[in-house]
Amino acid sequence: MKKLIFIVLLISAFQLKAQDTGKKFDVRFGIGTSLLGSGDMVTLALENEVNYNINRYFAASVSLGYGRSNHGVYESSSYIQGNLNVFVSPFRNNSKNDFRIGAGFSMMNIFETYGEQEYCGVGYPDNIQPQFDRRNSFGYNIIIEDTYTFSNMFLIGLKVFTQPFTNEDINSGIMLKTGILF
Repeated sequence: MKKLIFIVLLISAFQLKAQDTGKKFDVRFGIGTSLLGSGDMVTLALENEVNYNINRYFAASVSLGYGRSNHGVYESSSYIQGNLNVFVSPFRNNSKNDFRIGAGFSMMNIFETYGEQEYCGVGYPDNIQPQFDRRNSFGYNIIIEDTYTFSNMFLIGLKVFTQPFTNEDINSGIMLKTGILF
């Protein structure tokens, strides 16, 4: 009788493991727009992200982003950033729809160019000298994201984020994301 109970428990354990078809990793690519520097520069933003689903409630991600703009206060502005985030799914990730809220750390390298006019003695502009500004900023992320998985492998989602940084920088935006589950 003890052997029969042991075999039934062993078979049910395998059956429970077989029902857990959730994949742990996914890779996502995002494209969107952001407002860099308190809305001074409207950028085209790109992002690559790798996610690890810890369980149905928690996930972690690492991402690399790039943004570029030539519309705004400066003649040109671009950034490269790295992010490390942790997400919580308050309604539980049910493998089809995952609404999650995240927070994390970010580092951004910003490069801006602008023209500075020099004036001759009469007060008229003489020539425009290009000026360059490069700086690193550290900050944190606040993210709201909703992702839908279809065909058990592909996903599509929408991400809204804000990133306050040191040096009075801020980056806020919206991004459409697509990805593959592993």
